[in-house]
Amino acid sequence: MTDDRLPNITDKRLLAALKEVNPPIEKLMADRFELRQEMRRKEAELEAERQRVAEMDRLKLEIIPESLAFAKITVLIFATIALIALILAFFQKTFEIKTILIILISLLLPLWLIDRAENKFGRIGVLRFWSKK
Repeated sequence: MTDDRLPNITDKRLLAALKEVNPPIEKLMADRFELRQEMRRKEAELEAERQRVAEMDRLKLEIIPESLAFAKITVLIFATIALIALILAFFQKTFEIKTILIILISLLLPLWLIDRAENKFGRIGVLRFWSKK
């Protein structure tokens, strides 16, 4: 007949060492539960960051170029109207040529600024912009 019973451990140091090597199952389950909670928290943070990156990409690739296209159309319309008015004023001798050139240059400055912004954020053609609306 075999004796499967374990002998009682009377040495407290040996008992403490065995508990350190083989921790109770409750402690392992608690650690596992904490790790799962932390993993869920990190996954939620990661998903929030992915959504933020997607929104920033949409802003950079769609919203800003569309806004620039609208600004370009607006500036071109105002510049055309102002240029026609300046030409009429020049032929009616209302303004001197220096004044007309200064006003014309000030009309071209917004176009240059929009062109610089389009180089950074991308261009949307004016016809494509109108077809979206």
